[in-house]
Amino acid sequence: MKIGVIGGGVAGLTAAYRLAKRGHEVEVFEASDHVGGLASGFPVAGTTLEKYYHHLFTSDVCIRGLVDELGMRDKLHWFVSSMGVYHKGAMYSLASPLDLLSFRPLPFWERLWFGFQSVFYLGKVKDWKKYESITAHDWMKKYAGPTIWKVMWEPLLRGKFGPYYDKVAMAWLWARIHTRASSRKGSKETLGYFKGGFEVFHKALADAVQKAGVQIHLKTPIDRILTQNGKLKGLEIGGLPQTYDRLVFAAATPIFLKTCPGLPEDYKKRMSQLDFMGAQCLVLVMSRKFSDNYWTNICDSDIPILGLFEHTNFAPPEWYQGKHILYVGNYLPQGHRYFKMGKQEVFADLLPYLQRINPDFQASWVEELHLFQDLYAQPVIPLHYSQVKPAYETPVENVYLANMALVYPEDRGTNFAVDVGNKVARLIDPSVAVPAFQG
Repeated sequence: MKIGVIGGGVAGLTAAYRLAKRGHEVEVFEASDHVGGLASGFPVAGTTLEKYYHHLFTSDVCIRGLVDELGMRDKLHWFVSSMGVYHKGAMYSLASPLDLLSFRPLPFWERLWFGFQSVFYLGKVKDWKKYESITAHDWMKKYAGPTIWKVMWEPLLRGKFGPYYDKVAMAWLWARIHTRASSRKGSKETLGYFKGGFEVFHKALADAVQKAGVQIHLKTPIDRILTQNGKLKGLEIGGLPQTYDRLVFAAATPIFLKTCPGLPEDYKKRMSQLDFMGAQCLVLVMSRKFSDNYWTNICDSDIPILGLFEHTNFAPPEWYQGKHILYVGNYLPQGHRYFKMGKQEVFADLLPYLQRINPDFQASWVEELHLFQDLYAQPVIPLHYSQVKPAYETPVENVYLANMALVYPEDRGTNFAVDVGNKVARLIDPSVAVPAFQG
């Protein structure tokens, strides 16, 4: 079969790799000048770094299996993570049970309850479907307790989903907690990262894809998907039609709706009701360390920052010529003013808040600024999402969807992008084989 793949992110490349290995003629079309999608990198301090903070969990067996398949296990390093919370003018470590026991913003019994509920209950529960019919807002207010809700969950949900914070299904939050809990060894959380960044993985995957005979076309947006009588006919690219037997659309669903005019109206209406939050990361390359944590949740509602992710408190600064790298991460409504501002403007706006978090911090510490953003980064997961989420097989025959809107109940991430790519490849050709991860 002749197969087109729209999108050169991890899902699209994985699908292309699997299908090409089965002898199909595959082409990948990527609108940008690079592969990797939201996990793509940029040059910094003599190496590459992701535009948006990334790491792997020990439970990410789909991508770990592909890493082994590509002969890259020695490139993947594992580090103990450190996590903190900033609340009411103070920074608290939450890297261990002992840290939690001394977390003063919560009464002592609620510290115990928070740990039990997050790690020993939600972290172990496997039946996520019972959380589809209640919002995270309502479940946590009812079962977490009023102080835990106000101190921990409300600011995090507001920071992640903004105006939709009370609409998100508890199934989404269950998946986040469950994934983190499964990456713990005893009291420590262990996370994985590639020396040289995820760009090393993307390059190895792209090389394997091309060796399998796939053509990757960068800076090649498609005009539209060509259909006839509800069936795929091909693609229009640069004004010219091209014929394909199958199509994998591995970009965001709103883009799919815009480029596929042959979709039924009821499908377009249902898919258009799904909301998205945009993501923005301001990356600071600094001469000095900002904090002691890798991951710091900002639990103050008057600070317009979701979290701080100090990459070099995770991967060693020696990998980055001794520089210290801090992501200032936000999820924002698509009309937010930050999306219309340059990196210097965003930094100037956030500087007073960064100095509130660390009073010693000075703008002079920052040697480089980088700003990255994506309007469709985070699908908003409503109640009973399994009943409305898009399927891999679209209403147009032989056109398949393969993006982060399909990974539910899990949250978006490179591991699930690999999983999506594997699954859509098997749908197109059931003979596709995926080697099992050997541990």
